[in-house]
Amino acid sequence: ALIPQQQGCLGDNVTLFDTIEVDATLRQNQSLWLDNYVPAEQPAGTYTQVITLSTDESTLQIPVTLKVYNAVLPQRPSIDAVGEIYRAYRLEGVGNNRESTQWQRMSWCYQQLAHQHRMVFFERTPDLPSDNGYYDRTYAPILDGTLFSERYGYQGTGARTPVTIWRTPWPQQYDIQIDTAMPPEVKRRYQTLAQDWRSRVLKNQWFDTNYFAYVFDEVDGPSIFADDPTRRYDYLTTVHNDMDEVQQSIDAGSADIPIDLLWTSHSNPTQWTDDPALDLRGKVRLWAPNASAADPDFLAQQANKGDTTWFYHSGHPAIGAHSINNSGIEMRTWGVTGARYGIKGQFMWAVNLGSDDRPFAEPSYRPDDDRFGNGVMVYPGNQLHRAGFRPTPGPLPSMRLKAWRRGLQDAELFLLAKKRNPKAATTLIESMIPVALADATGSAAWSDNPADWITFQKTLLQLAAGTNVSP
Repeated sequence: ALIPQQQGCLGDNVTLFDTIEVDATLRQNQSLWLDNYVPAEQPAGTYTQVITLSTDESTLQIPVTLKVYNAVLPQRPSIDAVGEIYRAYRLEGVGNNRESTQWQRMSWCYQQLAHQHRMVFFERTPDLPSDNGYYDRTYAPILDGTLFSERYGYQGTGARTPVTIWRTPWPQQYDIQIDTAMPPEVKRRYQTLAQDWRSRVLKNQWFDTNYFAYVFDEVDGPSIFADDPTRRYDYLTTVHNDMDEVQQSIDAGSADIPIDLLWTSHSNPTQWTDDPALDLRGKVRLWAPNASAADPDFLAQQANKGDTTWFYHSGHPAIGAHSINNSGIEMRTWGVTGARYGIKGQFMWAVNLGSDDRPFAEPSYRPDDDRFGNGVMVYPGNQLHRAGFRPTPGPLPSMRLKAWRRGLQDAELFLLAKKRNPKAATTLIESMIPVALADATGSAAWSDNPADWITFQKTLLQLAAGTNVSP
């Protein structure tokens, strides 16, 4: 976790420390992260600032130069980067009542942090919202953009801009396997849910956001009936038909407010294209295979037909690892890989599912997972006393969250550069990510040298700004 000097949100901040104590006898370095936001209206040019480091014995003046290019990242992200809040805000001390003011404000805190990082967090939905209006009170500022304004103490990218993507508040009921075919009345129920959601969108005029439904998760995974091909075929036929009919029910209810059913899987969908009973084309509109199963050519074909394509975590050589014991390059590859292959979104399955008892010492969704950090991208500020600081509710970012954002910024710069100089921009990004996703074999193809990534971003900035590219 990155422990901020000023912790808080919605305009209320608490100072966690004034000085940093480093034992000189240990002869160790102390790293600092400085988050700098450059407003869109800031004129291009060179800016200087002096940072003063003081100890009991001496003072050091460090000049810092910031070069601002004539290139502005869009307030509305071009890539959907989404992560799921799995256990809501239990460790933040606000309870589990979603209708309480405390719970509402904590939800806003997490959404503001996500928005500053060009991301969207959505909470795992155990139940449908009640009819007493709490849902609109909580989420209207997110879907109309007012949460990201000075009124709510917000500073950062996407000011007054609604989130690009949002999950309909329906429970994700089917996980890994569906025991039996869904009854017709269950499928028809999604038509009613979609009608209700359409009415809510129309009433509140939430027209600047795209919507998706998360009902199934990895239900056609490769492990189901692996030893019995006949049963597996029958199972997949049933499951794919269920998903098709659920999407049709949603479409019947949502009408002119599209709601795409999210498809997640460890399976590469190209394996089913020769069998009409299993082929998912024309049934799925929001594709989200894991990175190793994300076939770039197939996803590009579907995107050209109007579908939306995402990928989620996996590992080398398909995509950078999301665990802690890796370099900052790893999560940075997500945004750059997405831009390189024209993939619209990225999905992190959980962002706060660590240990209840030791959230800083055991940041994994289960203690025996060797991917340390899996399921955790942010930490609970209310548990800061466990790390020796004053407990202050609100999300604490991780270094991997910053790296993920950096890759998303690189992706935006590439898209700007591509408009000015498509050949140079494409050559540049393909040199950084020669191959990834399901096309990759062997070792990861991208550079693990930080200097290469610094040069890459500088060149993107120059291309995006239309200036001469340094050799």
